[in-house]
Amino acid sequence: MVVVLKINIEGLKIEYSVCGEGKDLILLHGWGANHNTFSMLTKRLKDKYKVYSIDLPGFGSSDILKPLGVDEVCDIVHEFVNTFGITNPIIMGHSYGGRIAIMYASRYSIKRLILVSTPAFKEKLSLYKRIKVWVYKLCKRFKISEYFGSKDYKEASDILKKTLVMTVNYDLTNELKMIQTPTLILAGKDDEVVPVSQMKKLKEYIKTSELIVMDNCKHFPYLERPIFFAMIVEAFLAEVDNV
Repeated sequence: MVVVLKINIEGLKIEYSVCGEGKDLILLHGWGANHNTFSMLTKRLKDKYKVYSIDLPGFGSSDILKPLGVDEVCDIVHEFVNTFGITNPIIMGHSYGGRIAIMYASRYSIKRLILVSTPAFKEKLSLYKRIKVWVYKLCKRFKISEYFGSKDYKEASDILKKTLVMTVNYDLTNELKMIQTPTLILAGKDDEVVPVSQMKKLKEYIKTSELIVMDNCKHFPYLERPIFFAMIVEAFLAEVDNV
């Protein structure tokens, strides 16, 4: 049975779900989602793993009081891990959650790392995009900027807008180079948010990684092909049982 609880971390109420028995597996959701996004995957893995799914600060029912960078959210996840006495967890992150997972794996010891549709690099702006940024800043100056920005940005609160800007402007190249943990990288072949080319770049930096590109998938392969996704994850994690 999935149990949903709250814990106080650094003055924030953080909601999470926990289910199953076995080695500890922590799931970190993407931007705009919450722990419920992993419900199907949790049901599949709960017989072999103790699955924790966390509402990251500002999402689901978890608090956020100020803009938080990737490193600060990583600190909150680590405090969560310490609170439950978890050592060497398995960590899976999707998209935004994958950024947090990369930071975590570069700092702390974990058994396995799974990155799903995860952006990690600061985008180099083309001339067209630089012009768009200039126009946006000009419009913002005259308070007519509400029509600009991504869907995620426009729908976010002021605190989350600043959090998103801090997140996408943080390049994780150095952190990727530090990861020594066996890593599974999963990409959707038709993902337009985080193209396969970016996921291949992740593999280049994480020397202990393998990349699987899933056909007929976009940005949410764990929802678009849940059974096949779970089978891949189970096969990768089967090695953990011998560690």
